Amino acid sequence: MESKLRQNIVSAASDTAESPYSKAVTGFKNYWYPVLPERLLGSKPKRMVLLGEPLALIKRNNSVYAIQDECPHRGARMSLGKDEFPGTNTIACRFHGWTFNLATGSCVAALTEGPSSNVVGKVRIRTFPAETRKGIIFVWMGKGSPVPLEEDIPALILTPESKIKVRFRQVYGNWRQHAEGSAGGHFFMLHRDSIALLYHELGAYNAISLAQLQEHDPVDKRPYLLETNSDYVWQDDYPTLGNWPPKRLWRFSRPPRRRGARGTSTVVQGIKHIGISLPGFLRVPHFPQNNAVYYEWYIAIDSHHYLYMQISAHFPKNIFQRIWGTLWYNIWAGPIRKGRFNNQDKGVVRDGTEFEDRMGVHRPTSLFQPDIFPLMWIEMCNEYARGEGWRVSDTSPEWREVDSKIPIYLEKDDSSS
Repeated sequence: MESKLRQNIVSAASDTAESPYSKAVTGFKNYWYPVLPERLLGSKPKRMVLLGEPLALIKRNNSVYAIQDECPHRGARMSLGKDEFPGTNTIACRFHGWTFNLATGSCVAALTEGPSSNVVGKVRIRTFPAETRKGIIFVWMGKGSPVPLEEDIPALILTPESKIKVRFRQVYGNWRQHAEGSAGGHFFMLHRDSIALLYHELGAYNAISLAQLQEHDPVDKRPYLLETNSDYVWQDDYPTLGNWPPKRLWRFSRPPRRRGARGTSTVVQGIKHIGISLPGFLRVPHFPQNNAVYYEWYIAIDSHHYLYMQISAHFPKNIFQRIWGTLWYNIWAGPIRKGRFNNQDKGVVRDGTEFEDRMGVHRPTSLFQPDIFPLMWIEMCNEYARGEGWRVSDTSPEWREVDSKIPIYLEKDDSSS
């Protein structure tokens, strides 16, 4: 197992500019992405840029449409267009009045030339399939027919039993920096001074760092790369330096075993381990509240900005749990855990992006055991990215001598955890 892991690490570390992952500067396009809570889309179109594509989100007759935010005539923003024919599900460009059907993208009128304009029926604007579920707008960013939404969006988000809480913001940096740093041992340093963990004793490091592929998660119905670490070391001695981390009086509580931070975790909604999945989102059990499941997407806007979309699924058993859970979320879990705690990642994402701008591509290293997780994530993208991965498209390059396979996760009895 160890030698195979080492081969896999070397393969991922030798990632080149021609690999699917390296070329995905603005993300993997052949997927559904959560882009906006529906309540924030009013009667006026909204402009968004996702995966380098300018979009106009438009709501008409209780349906949401997504079109390219560039008129094919002269590039004027369609998000500044007007509803000149109410009830027809069309939008007119503000420049010359080219009017497009929102469902088909077909040009149905050119208002500044008249009903007999030659452009009618001969020009089309690109449309993007859009669906609204659980109060969230999802958009398919690929070309061609989309896969069913359920193939890309976790089942715990879509299930009627879950109550959904959403936060999102734009972050400076390349999306891959956040995905690579989403796990892999940074917790012990980066979040040590977090208000959310101020009274917790956090320990030093994981005794063993592992990353394994769960080929089909029985809950979310998709593959995940799982961080299957062992329990961690609370303090260790560094020769000539001393013990680390130092004991602090205010850190009087160790995280309960249910938390993934311990390296082990009790099961919540059938989920035990932290994991990452394509096209680039992390799943964390028992966050931001106990018995909740948390997902965060890193959705490229351009090469230096991304949409940080945080969606948590909560499962109150009765009205009292729902009221208390909502109150606690609004006071603490939302602003402190989803907000301040997760905002600590923004600085290192910025630094990593600027470092690569100056020094060139700088991948995680096989010398550092916790980097097995980001290295296997790169490997997972290169092999399995829909329509682009080597394994799914049978386009493995000649230089890739290692027939690398990510170690497979096998469920076992963890009742003693």
